[in-house]
Amino acid sequence: MDKARDEDLKALEQAMTGVAPLGSRSRSDHAPFTPELRPASPHRAEPARTTGVPNARPMDGREILDWRRPGVLDKDYQNLRRGRLSPSPEEIDLHGQDAQEACDTIAEAIAHAQQVNRRSLCLIHGKGHHSESRGSRLKGLVDAVLRGHSEVLGFHSVPGNTGAVNILLRRSRK
Repeated sequence: MDKARDEDLKALEQAMTGVAPLGSRSRSDHAPFTPELRPASPHRAEPARTTGVPNARPMDGREILDWRRPGVLDKDYQNLRRGRLSPSPEEIDLHGQDAQEACDTIAEAIAHAQQVNRRSLCLIHGKGHHSESRGSRLKGLVDAVLRGHSEVLGFHSVPGNTGAVNILLRRSRK
């Protein structure tokens, strides 16, 4: 046994010839790792924020809104997609609002839901049938605002109604 151990030590010494020690550095000497954040989907980049309103593209009224943060449980997300939210979400109608009003309404609705310990909301943004531009401006705005809101865990168009979106919120931090 000793002969084999001696041979192993000699082989290790030969392999390590010319190798210099790294020196002693503590973990605090290194810069902390910060991962590069990327948009969830390549065709929907994070909106540029100039004022309080994100720069959102109009969306086709039939397009399904669908997004979730990493770490959201599959069970919770499936219930959101199927519209099985308990208790049934409070509905907020954004019809007729301009971009700034809609952003303010969304922020207020989320803050209120957090205060009363609600985990879900339903925003009615419409399909853009009465919009002067092609597509729904509010739908694109809702998509951009919800993706950027820290209290939103995920959202999905209401089953059978692409003019409204169900939202899953973080648990209240009270």
